[in-house]
Amino acid sequence: MSQAPSMPLYWDAYLADTTHLSTEEHGAYFLLLGAMWRRNGSVPDDDRDNARIVGLSVAKWRRIKARLAPFLTFEGDEISQKKLRETWEITQEKIEKNRQNGARGGRPVSKKSNGLGLANGSVSDNPNKKRNETIPEPDPEPEEKDPSGPKKKSGSKGARLSEDWALPDEWATWAMTELGVTRAFVRAEAEVFRDYWLGVAGQKGVKLDWQATWRNWMRRAASRNPGARGPAAVGQDTFQGLGIDSRPIQALPPGGM
Repeated sequence: MSQAPSMPLYWDAYLADTTHLSTEEHGAYFLLLGAMWRRNGSVPDDDRDNARIVGLSVAKWRRIKARLAPFLTFEGDEISQKKLRETWEITQEKIEKNRQNGARGGRPVSKKSNGLGLANGSVSDNPNKKRNETIPEPDPEPEEKDPSGPKKKSGSKGARLSEDWALPDEWATWAMTELGVTRAFVRAEAEVFRDYWLGVAGQKGVKLDWQATWRNWMRRAASRNPGARGPAAVGQDTFQGLGIDSRPIQALPPGGM
């Protein structure tokens, strides 16, 4: 097995130099390069052995060898390829450096405060990396403490609108005073609001703050219906007889938006 199982291939350079080769010649070239990589960067200049490597007859291999000769390097009784040989040697250097680091017990980790990206004793496989390039470690997020007691977590699941929901007096008063809509409009929108959210299935029908949902609903409804605005005589008995619940808000499903 090769000392470097993974062989890089620079496709742009390869294709730029080999567009004139046939499919068979490409295949033979690739198989030969693969054999060079597995044999530490070169193969013997043996036509019989190389013909067996590329799966061709000796005669056919010799013809293709002549076509591939411009890409190959012939040194004594060895055949190699310049780029492949350079890459293989660089890869071996990296492997050796990693082996040295492993013998030291792993690559040393520099302290964040020393201002160095690499600690003394490191053998870097990236000659372009500067020592002053540090990657700061993120500071741990401080825990928020509230003397008043625990607060609701942001990941709270919320709740669905209850089946017997009716609009609280306070919510209706807000709509009439803040948006200037009529009592009849509030009553009609409360019914639509209830029917809509009771019919919404799944997580979409779960809210953390139903009062905020109601306010947003009414803001949109009022903007779409300018004719709904009118005098709103809001008083203690404003919603008597309108079918609007005057129970306190605590009776509604708990939750926040």
